[in-house]
Amino acid sequence: MQTKIAMEQAIYVIVILSYQKNRMPVKSRTLSNLLSVSDSYLKKILGQLVRVGILKSSANKNGGVYIEKELKEISFLDIFQAVEGEGSFFKNHELQNKVKIINKDDFVFKGLKTIGVFHNAEMQYKEVLRNFTMEDLLRGGDIDPFSIDLDEFMRGKDNIK
Repeated sequence: MQTKIAMEQAIYVIVILSYQKNRMPVKSRTLSNLLSVSDSYLKKILGQLVRVGILKSSANKNGGVYIEKELKEISFLDIFQAVEGEGSFFKNHELQNKVKIINKDDFVFKGLKTIGVFHNAEMQYKEVLRNFTMEDLLRGGDIDPFSIDLDEFMRGKDNIK
């Protein structure tokens, strides 16, 4: 199972936004500069996070995006589903029904067992993501949440420990 790079970028966007003083909006250009990624690609990720209510977008002169939810309410599963979608990892193409073999019933049974294994693995994976929040990720770090003015930092006026 492989996740898109967007998953990692989405997590880091939320980490960066969690530093922003008073949850003030941060422009996508600032975020893309901090992450050294394409602004147009990052805007797609931001849109996905806004669509599910993790981030909020403010469209005005001083606008940008900011964290809408409490950090303890943002699970890795929320982020995963925003970026990767809510579909199943494993797509059953029903190949077991097409195979030409002597004992088709046995083959179909083994195919269904295989599907069950992937389904159980997916459920366990998603449960781990559901139980880990952004608050868990940020706990114990050197930077207090919502304590830095990222615009000043970008202008070199604010130093991070």
